[in-house]
Amino acid sequence: MAVRGDTTFGLLLRPSARTTRWMPLAVIVVVAIAVVREGSRDGRDPAAVALPIATTLLGIWICLTFEDDAAELTSPAPVPLWLRRSVRASVTVSATALVWFGLTWVGTLEGPTVPTAAMFVSISLVALASAAIATRRMPSDRSGITATVGVVGVTVALPFALGLSLDRPIAIDPSRVVIGDPVSYWVTIGAIAILLLALAHRDPAVPGIIARLRRPASPRPTVRVPAQEGR
Repeated sequence: MAVRGDTTFGLLLRPSARTTRWMPLAVIVVVAIAVVREGSRDGRDPAAVALPIATTLLGIWICLTFEDDAAELTSPAPVPLWLRRSVRASVTVSATALVWFGLTWVGTLEGPTVPTAAMFVSISLVALASAAIATRRMPSDRSGITATVGVVGVTVALPFALGLSLDRPIAIDPSRVVIGDPVSYWVTIGAIAILLLALAHRDPAVPGIIARLRRPASPRPTVRVPAQEGR
């Protein structure tokens, strides 16, 4: 029996939006506004440190996306896991994008720039990829906290590691990346996150490329032709 598109969308969207953890987002919004305001004092540029910190906090909330309390409600729907998670991701990422855009006008900030926007998109993708990987390793109700390691690693640990290894100034400013230009740096991180996100949603029942290459080739069946009489 075919399921109407609007019925399926409503089945997925309503439980997902209802069970999304909005309270942590409200707390993060208050903290993020305070961080950006504080970063604007004494003539400092909030885009250099304060906005990356606020973006990291929003990324941590995105890590809670796949802590899916609505899984039992949506599992009977005839749609794959990646589609159900896409609906949840659309809810959380859309809300986060609106909050982040508002933060870019707090204090002395005058809206988003290309480096800051690239940073936000990349951190959002890293958060989703980390959340998807974490849910494959542990119960979904505890995967969000573990997934925050990926977000903090990209925004804090990665610049420190690259700066120390390349002997370059260490900064979390999205426009002063340690290696390359800002757009290429964040696009590369986002592309890796997309790849990991896709791999995390691969059906475990389907063998991967490496497994297929290692699988021995099955011998071709031998076809015997019956001998003709009289020869």
